[in-house]
Amino acid sequence: MQDNENKFEKPYKKIRREDMEVPGCFTAVNVVNGNIELALKEFKRKMKESGKIEELKARKEYLKPSTIKRKKMNDAKRADWVRRQQEGR
Repeated sequence: MQDNENKFEKPYKKIRREDMEVPGCFTAVNVVNGNIELALKEFKRKMKESGKIEELKARKEYLKPSTIKRKKMNDAKRADWVRRQQEGR
């Protein structure tokens, strides 16, 4: 009879984000119950939120300040054009 009583209980506890946090270190993640996939997913989310991945991609090659300025201006022109196109509809 004891087997039937435990039949409806979950064999595991649901893992929450708070369980994987490491106190004092924002980008670190604990692996809970050997669930590496969930820990990796949480780690990637934290890295994306912190902006470290974008910074790493930007540092792959050196860009002159004038190139950065020109790219920023072109992006602003494109965004303005898109905004004006959407207003006209």
